[in-house]
Amino acid sequence: MSIFNNNRKSLINKKSISKYLLYGIGEITLVVIGILIAININNFKEKKASENKLKTYLKVYKQDLEIDTLIIGQALKYVGDRKQYFQMFLSDTVSQSSYATNPQGYGITLSYFPFNLQQKGIGLLENYINDTEIEQDSVITDLLASHRILENFVNTSIDKISSDIDNNMLYLKENEPWVADLLQGKLNDPELMSYYLSKKYKARLAVHSGLIYGNLEPQLKNLLNFHKQTISKLDERLKKK
Repeated sequence: MSIFNNNRKSLINKKSISKYLLYGIGEITLVVIGILIAININNFKEKKASENKLKTYLKVYKQDLEIDTLIIGQALKYVGDRKQYFQMFLSDTVSQSSYATNPQGYGITLSYFPFNLQQKGIGLLENYINDTEIEQDSVITDLLASHRILENFVNTSIDKISSDIDNNMLYLKENEPWVADLLQGKLNDPELMSYYLSKKYKARLAVHSGLIYGNLEPQLKNLLNFHKQTISKLDERLKKK
């Protein structure tokens, strides 16, 4: 700075106004260039930090998807194993002996496989997309949107199944005095068998079957396929970073 000051004084003393102005412009230019370089360095650091954060979030999301594939697989197995009972007790040939040899039939409208899907990874990515000022990654945005749509379908079906189970249990509680025996595994009441062979029960069974195999099962399969495809895409993307 002392050199600049000495030069400035020398130019003023010689009354070289034009040279002084030119020199001043040069100084300003150097300052502006320095500021721009600093801004670019700062922007680069911010972009790099954002990219590293995104990479970390993608890894968490991938881990969540891997956990969810196991959970969904277990849910699909549970649903698949019970399908034979729905078919059996909805058939025209169902009889008292059908229930005697397959007591699972008494409870198929009163129970289900509860599960929760992972939310940490997708939550981190959604917050990242909403908060970051860096240009949005359309691939990630579209992926998250598809995930939420498929997940909402599954959750809606689960809510309906849960509500149907509550309605079935409430009906038995308020209308069938033998429900206490049923819950204790006592199946000798003739009125109990009369109900389970009635058209009224078949109607309830058909509705419950439709909620599971018409809605939930195909939605779980779609979500499982989406998770597997997304895990593969994330593997490729993370290898490139």
